[in-house]
Amino acid sequence: MTTVRVTIEPAVLDWAIERTGLSLDELMKDFPRIREWVENTSQPTLNQAQDLAKKAKIPFGRLLLQTPSESRISVPDFRTVRNLSLETFSPNLEETLAASESRLDWYTDFAEEEGIDGPPFLGYTDASNSPEAIAARTKEVLGLAVDTFLQGPDKVKTLCSALEDSGILVSRNSIVESSTTRPLSIDEFRGFTLIQAPYALIFINTRDSKTAQLFSLSHELGHVVLGQPGISDHGESRDIERWCNRFAASFLAPAQLVLSTVSTSDSPFDSVKTLSRKSGMSQEAALWRLVHLNVIDSNEASTLLPLVASQPVQATEPSSSKGGPARHRVVKARVGNRFFDAVTYAAVAGKIPQKEAAQLLGAATADSLSKLIAHSPSAEWRAS
Repeated sequence: MTTVRVTIEPAVLDWAIERTGLSLDELMKDFPRIREWVENTSQPTLNQAQDLAKKAKIPFGRLLLQTPSESRISVPDFRTVRNLSLETFSPNLEETLAASESRLDWYTDFAEEEGIDGPPFLGYTDASNSPEAIAARTKEVLGLAVDTFLQGPDKVKTLCSALEDSGILVSRNSIVESSTTRPLSIDEFRGFTLIQAPYALIFINTRDSKTAQLFSLSHELGHVVLGQPGISDHGESRDIERWCNRFAASFLAPAQLVLSTVSTSDSPFDSVKTLSRKSGMSQEAALWRLVHLNVIDSNEASTLLPLVASQPVQATEPSSSKGGPARHRVVKARVGNRFFDAVTYAAVAGKIPQKEAAQLLGAATADSLSKLIAHSPSAEWRAS
């Protein structure tokens, strides 16, 4: 029998290899002759090409194109570990974006039909206004006390609840949907914001530390108040990033509150630890907040930075020794309470088919969906 071989354009092959996230040496375990493909001295068989497409998480047909096909996902704002803009997306991030856009699309149609308002502060300012003043105003709109730090043992949960109550969808996950073998990388992104006015969705990568998640939530809230989900050019992006970082720092640690909290008799490191503990920010973020407020000078900060950076951070993943959280709690965190309640309400009220509800919530079976609905306000729920 003749072996069917597939011709893949060099640029498409390079793109597919990059999407696997593996090196050529690693790929050689499954594709021993992959270097020959790259050098164009041999071609993969049909089965090998199909297997490569699976590893790259793309439809097989995209390998047959003349040039790499661009993602059709709209580009949102990103927070990465290095605050760098992203030019290419990994398959994991791309699928997370696609799922989030799909959920926001559905919620937009649902909320408009039901007469549900979006967040009242969406796009209500621009970057020409003081981020400090806008942070204080936004806390007031959210019903949070301006002159106190966020309350509760889990400040991420406190802020998530306030954001969802205001009308924002908040999703949190550390993996692609429910695939435990596909972790989301904080080296690629920490969070993103999608906007379909008058509604918005914030996604937070929970592989990050709790302190980083809190800052990311506040940073992304800055993008919501600016009405800026996307990057139009690098210059504007950097300006907006700086504005949102200042907004987040002021939101979590208002200037007057910080100055009344730290004592001039404390050592700089003690001041950092105090502010970090009370605000929920990381010690590094607290350090730079104190520098910005002239409590600590830049020379002291340079000395403290290695010590602060070496401090352990709070673990984010729950211990599996006790079985982990209940399934409905996991799903609610992943898609957000507001979205979860909207979908289960729509399903129980007969507004959408059970199959669509299951797909939106990531439920594999009708029985799984029924169990999720049992843990929701269902037909009695009505979003405000």
